[in-house]
Amino acid sequence: MYIGRKSLFLGMVALMMLGMVMGYSYTLLTEMFQDEERIGNEQAQVNKAGTLSDSFEPLAAVEPSQTTSQETTFIFERMYKSCGHNSITYRSATAQETGLSRGQIEDMHSSWEIKEFSPSIVWLFEEIDGYCPNHYIIREKDGCIAIYRPDKDGQGVYLIHQTNIEVALLNADIQERIREGWVVDSIEQLELLMESWGS
Repeated sequence: MYIGRKSLFLGMVALMMLGMVMGYSYTLLTEMFQDEERIGNEQAQVNKAGTLSDSFEPLAAVEPSQTTSQETTFIFERMYKSCGHNSITYRSATAQETGLSRGQIEDMHSSWEIKEFSPSIVWLFEEIDGYCPNHYIIREKDGCIAIYRPDKDGQGVYLIHQTNIEVALLNADIQERIREGWVVDSIEQLELLMESWGS
């Protein structure tokens, strides 16, 4: 009888201890989950405010603004559509072109396209409807043959020589070509034509 009571007493004590351990474990686990949930909510609120990022991607480096200087080389490239020739000239930046950004250079040289822009080189490109200055144009002026050359900017032509060869004395085909503007590619070709018409 005494042994049965003792076993019952020990069983009840063991059950009580087991209940206490289970209760303590449950409380501990519940607090851990609540702490994790609270930390997760705080991070989400901080992220929504934009002060924290979910990813660890590096921020894009901010490039310093590039401007021209006295050492900047300007390259001017012209492509003449009528003859297909290209002309390239180089020079240093002028005082007005120093310390300018790409946008300011675009405004200053509005008819040009920027092919390259850096503090060391500004490369500008322009297409011109006309012939390059390496050509000669034979036209009529005051009834006689006159020799012209195209401007480098393609805006027109300028007179370089007025002859006393009368256009009316030449055959009809030649007269027509001269009135349209006969383009000649070299000084040698021009001299040959002038000799044949002047004789």
